[in-house]
This record gives sequence, structure tokens and C-alpha cells, in this order.
Amino acid sequence: MAWRKSIVPSDTTVLPGMQILPADKSQTGIVNYFPDIPYVQREEESLLLQLLLPCGLAPGTPSDRTFPLVVFVQGAAWGEQEKYRNIPQLVQVAREGFVVASVKHRAATVAKFPAFLQDIKAAIRFLRAHAKEYYIDPEQVAIWGDSSGGHAAQMVGVTGDMELFKTEEYREYSDAVQVVVDFYGPSDISQVNNKPRDPFVVADKSRIPEDILFGGCVAEHPELAEPGNPLNYIKEGTPLPPFLVVHGDEDPVVPFNQSVLTVQKLQKTGHAVHFCKVTGAGHGAFLWTDQVLDVTVRFLKAWLAP
Repeated sequence: MAWRKSIVPSDTTVLPGMQILPADKSQTGIVNYFPDIPYVQREEESLLLQLLLPCGLAPGTPSDRTFPLVVFVQGAAWGEQEKYRNIPQLVQVAREGFVVASVKHRAATVAKFPAFLQDIKAAIRFLRAHAKEYYIDPEQVAIWGDSSGGHAAQMVGVTGDMELFKTEEYREYSDAVQVVVDFYGPSDISQVNNKPRDPFVVADKSRIPEDILFGGCVAEHPELAEPGNPLNYIKEGTPLPPFLVVHGDEDPVVPFNQSVLTVQKLQKTGHAVHFCKVTGAGHGAFLWTDQVLDVTVRFLKAWLAP
């Protein structure tokens, strides 16, 4: 980073008891937050992302540095996201030298599958289009999400640049990613009720998340969910990014077995995957520990060039 030479001389005052500390002109650990950046206009709304820049950077700051990009998708049962909720956790990742963008997509109540996937892919292409402005290395991009955002991360990872899910915005840029981080995301939704699950999730038949997403009763018509099943796109010989999968063993919403299915399919087809079971963790509850975040950062650093 290019810093201006100081325009005032250093003050040489020394007083009794004064502690003298060195400055850190690397700005390591300083994260700047830029809220509500519009990335695409849909008929229903202007979709926004939250941007975190490391090392004290801001758009327009003179710097020739670039950083890997982590695109985060907040889980919300494919519904209306609480777009600011995970910012504190994401700041910890940005401090490690990543540009982090938390992306809001259309809710399934507004637009059904594949709308959320199309939106996230548009956000990735938008960020690549603005790579210079946001200090992004466009060749080093990770997708990360939790819950339904974990499902989104899987889908983005296995459908890179697939024409079926590409919209017109920034089409000249790629929406493929180099790393996938899936926190307790569903995979084969047609099997989601095959393992113990909180009855509250399906108590109101008119508000079952997967049924809203796919526009019908998935339990009775599993074929409805097949286009949104990431396992269908994982094939031997098809290049895929490495996956980190993290899931709590007491998840009452998305059964742990959903991640088992993902990992088994990746292993069977010869793709790189690292699987972490978090004992005693529920659906996100008690899972976002320092140890889990450390594993996540280490995985990102292992697969993305600094």
C-alpha cells in the first residue's frame, strides 16, 4: 500500500510516565465496512451486498495490492435474510487478508428456484467486474454460506459458468469459484426428512421452506428439487473446487446426514473435501467457535493464493 509521507514533523515531547508505542503502518487488522452496495436491479428490488475491505483500504485508496475474495451467503431458509447479522464473524475473516462480501438474494417467497442462485452468481460477476475498485484478485474467489446459504455455496461451486443459471448482468465475467465453504447446508432436499428433524420445521405445511423454494410438496414430488440438488452436478472427471464442510451433530433443522451425503459424493468422485463434525452444536448454535473459524481461515489460505 502506498502511504503519503507525513506532512508534519514527529512531535518529540516526552513526559514522565508517558508510554511510547510504535505505529503499525501495515494496517493489518483494520477492516473497513461499506454497507448496502447495490449489485443488480431486479423487478422486485435492488439487491445489495455488504463489503469488508482489509488493511484499512477504501475505494480510491492508492494501493497496488489485491486480496482473495470471499463471498458469503447468509442462511434464511431461502427467505428474507438478516443481512447484517454475520458481519462480526466476517470481520474476523477480513482481518486475515480477505475481501469479504455478504450477498443478499431474492427470497423464495418473491422468486422461486433458481432465482437465489442466479442472484449470487450475478454478485460474483459484479465483484469481478469491480475487482480493481475493491482490491480483489479475480482469480481467487471463494463462496461460503450457512444453512440455506450453505446449499447456495454448494450450488455455486458445482455449477460454475453453467449457462442454465447465468443471467445477463456482467456476462463477460466468470461466476466460477476456486473454493467452497459449506456450513450445515442441505444437499439432497428430497431426503431431508429421512433423519430426525424438529417437527416444528414442517408443522405448518404452507410454510415448509423447501416447498416454497421449489413451488410444490417436495416430500410427495421429490423430482421438483432435483435441479437444486448439488449432488447431481458432482461427477467423476468434472473439475470442482475443494470443499470445506462443517456441520453440528445435533442439528434439528438440517440433519447432519445432509453433509454426509455431500462429502460421500465428493469422495466417491475423487474431489477434494475436508469435513468437520462439531460435537454438541445445533443448527448454527454453538458452532461458530474460534476453532471453527480458525479451520475456515486456514482452509481458505491453503487453497487461495495470498
